[in-house]
Amino acid sequence: MNRTAPAITPPALQFADVSHVYQNQRRRTTVLKQIDLAFERGTFYTVLGPSGSGKTTLLSLASGLDSPTKGTIRFDGQDLAELGLGRYRNKHAATVFQQYNLLTYMTALQNVITAMEITGAKPATGRRKAHALELLAKVGLDPDMADRNVLKLSGGQQQRVAIARALACDVDILFADEPTGNLDEDTADGIIGIFQELAHTQNKCVIVVTHSQTLAARSDRTLTLRKGKVAVGAA
Repeated sequence: MNRTAPAITPPALQFADVSHVYQNQRRRTTVLKQIDLAFERGTFYTVLGPSGSGKTTLLSLASGLDSPTKGTIRFDGQDLAELGLGRYRNKHAATVFQQYNLLTYMTALQNVITAMEITGAKPATGRRKAHALELLAKVGLDPDMADRNVLKLSGGQQQRVAIARALACDVDILFADEPTGNLDEDTADGIIGIFQELAHTQNKCVIVVTHSQTLAARSDRTLTLRKGKVAVGAA
């Protein structure tokens, strides 16, 4: 009797023999060296490493902001180059940037709603404004703050808006670059809890670049970059 082999589900994101080189007029610098990694859904990852270790480059490649010099990066088994980096960023991945990258002529609420409109995200309630207010409240911003222009918010508050905006996109993979760096301890604790919930309850893949050992200790897996190479360990 023939039995059909169970289908093998590819990882959410996979690096295969990935290297990346920066070239200027005087020198050629290899930042990442033959990286092989698999990032699974339902898992909260942190990436640690000293300055210059390649963390920012790894995040840039994983989030579709750049292409590797060598090797392949796949989302759900499909080469990002074939899928298209723009489509990948729009439909499948969202990033919380260290510099926020908010639309400075908009309010906090408008930033979150606009992200949903651009990506086509549809909240379960069907009401984007209500969902945006709920997400802003979840990261500690009340309706009064939601209606303020983002330039009138503190750095920590802008960071929360950036996190709410990324959450609003309802993507498969969430990336974050030092997301708790400008937050007080209680708010940072709440944000880490949100990352855990996204991974463990909503089956998202969450990848966070950080210097925070506290954040790393609460993730599922920690990757440490040193001189362009990665070591994988448990948090």
